[in-house]
Amino acid sequence: MIFLYDGSFEGLLTCIFEAFSKKPESVFISKKDTYQPNFLEEPVIVKTNMEKFQRVYSSIPAKISKHAAEIVYRAWLSEDENAENLIYYFLKLGYRMGGSVCDYIQDPYINEIVRLNRKVGLETHRFLGLLRFQEIEDGLFYAGYEPDHNITVLIAPHFTRRLSDQPFIIHDKKRNICAVYDGRELVLTDKVPKIPVNVTAAEDEFASLWKTFFRTIAIKERKNLRTQANFLPGRYWKNLTEMKE
Repeated sequence: MIFLYDGSFEGLLTCIFEAFSKKPESVFISKKDTYQPNFLEEPVIVKTNMEKFQRVYSSIPAKISKHAAEIVYRAWLSEDENAENLIYYFLKLGYRMGGSVCDYIQDPYINEIVRLNRKVGLETHRFLGLLRFQEIEDGLFYAGYEPDHNITVLIAPHFTRRLSDQPFIIHDKKRNICAVYDGRELVLTDKVPKIPVNVTAAEDEFASLWKTFFRTIAIKERKNLRTQANFLPGRYWKNLTEMKE
């Protein structure tokens, strides 16, 4: 049985609720906008239902474990093409096994969802140190980045604690979504505000000083871009102040 959903986490768990309720012989879950139809299949379009979502969401830490809930959410944020079906399999097995399912990596599907969880966690940890903010207006800071996974929701709370009452925008340029913080409230949105092109004079000076420092401490004769890329993949470099000309 094929279930199609709107692409939201709430929609996915609504699909999983329907799958457990209907108990078909086989289940396939896909986003509506990425599903490739054919004449032999009759997919069911599932409308997001917050009550059904909440029943599944609250059951995961209660019947499996809190760690299992984290694995499910991070696997969904990975945006892997198989994430939805791995999550369904993981939960189906987890409701039988309990928390031990998180360590059941001899099962290739469980091993894969644990791997996705680990990849998302690693990238989240990287960007807590890699994200570069620029002052684009007096007192407003902007950080643009292009992560492999949809991690803005995971990193933004860290910066509300670090920057406290400092307004900022974290812009995932790959997905065109933002975390906007006004010094009091954090909002995640796909309505990207207009970003000023120019940085402030003070920011431009600080950026110049940082680049100078970075180049001064480097040892030209020992420059090794391949080794640098092993520690930090080159796809991240274009959003780092120190790597810009």
